Amino acid sequence: MTETSSKGVLRSATVMFLFVGLLGIWTGGCEKLTQEQKVERLIKQLGHQKVKVRLHAAEILGKIGEGAIDVVPALIKALQDQNKDVRHHAAEALGKIGEGAVDAVPALIQTLKDPDSRVRIQAAVALVQIGTPDAIKAAVGAVPALIQALQDQEWKVRGFAAIALGDIGPEAIDAVPPLIPLLQDQNENVRMGAVSALGRIGEGAIDAVPALIQALRDQDVM
Repeated sequence: MTETSSKGVLRSATVMFLFVGLLGIWTGGCEKLTQEQKVERLIKQLGHQKVKVRLHAAEILGKIGEGAIDVVPALIKALQDQNKDVRHHAAEALGKIGEGAVDAVPALIQTLKDPDSRVRIQAAVALVQIGTPDAIKAAVGAVPALIQALQDQEWKVRGFAAIALGDIGPEAIDAVPPLIPLLQDQNENVRMGAVSALGRIGEGAIDAVPALIQALRDQDVM
């Protein structure tokens, strides 16, 4: 191969790589723009008059997870939707967003009183998934609402409420009396949640020591 032809091949290869690189940059930008447009469209759909449209939007946002942080305000509003399935998926989406949904904590605590058990369960799960104790502490009425949730007929609500109280820590001292009976709850997950919460509340849970000693005989808690 001559020097001239070698330079030609090199030039062609260089042009090809430059083209591929530019294409990749352009495509990546388009994908990002498409994702942003998609989220914006879903936010609008959360306010649509048709239930199916709102439900679909909430479900999709739940799958996006952390990338849907911009939609938190709209999801908070969706927690008040007339349709229970929309409320359920809104709570689920907020939980999957995680710490980025910290502004939703007060609304989720109120949702613990939702008339639908599935919505209450998902709200309790979301509070734990968001996992920011400071935010839960800051929410007005957090401890009383969570204490009330400890009496819920659904074991998942009781269990996750106990975990959320444990996240609050020593400031959840008022929850000690209602947590103690949960050490004998029929569901092992609730019992373990109660043990964990009392331990994280710390010295303020000293009155629970006799019940905790008794719980040592419970193989599902150990």
